[in-house]
Amino acid sequence: MLLAIQFLAKKLNIKSEFEKPLKISYSIWYISILICFFLFLKVASELIENSIEIIIYSKTIENTFITVMQKVIIFTGFTFFFTFTSYFLVDKILQFTFGKRSDDIEIEKENIGYFLIKAILLISFALSLITIFEHFLKWFMPTVETPFYH
Repeated sequence: MLLAIQFLAKKLNIKSEFEKPLKISYSIWYISILICFFLFLKVASELIENSIEIIIYSKTIENTFITVMQKVIIFTGFTFFFTFTSYFLVDKILQFTFGKRSDDIEIEKENIGYFLIKAILLISFALSLITIFEHFLKWFMPTVETPFYH
């Protein structure tokens, strides 16, 4: 995740903390993306744990290791997808309200208020998407086969 945020910062021409002293607005921007990621990761890790239990106790699955790794990759991948999709949606929402603002210029100007609004909006947007995210990931859960005895 840290590598993905550094890639995003490089794409947006945001200078990292190694090139000059750490700015508060850069920290708020960075931490808001991490909090959004960890909110989605909490839900995904609970579902990963449940799917691992189902896969381990299933008698019909041949190769449990590959199946477990598939579920971990799918759930983690959708966590990254939902994190960056919500980031870009919040960015577009803010462009409609505040106009076109560049994050690198706002970090240079140390515009803390803008990044606080952006962080609050991103975290609240992630909190509102958590139930949708959980129901979406449940589509990829393994099925529990209940034996019917006659």
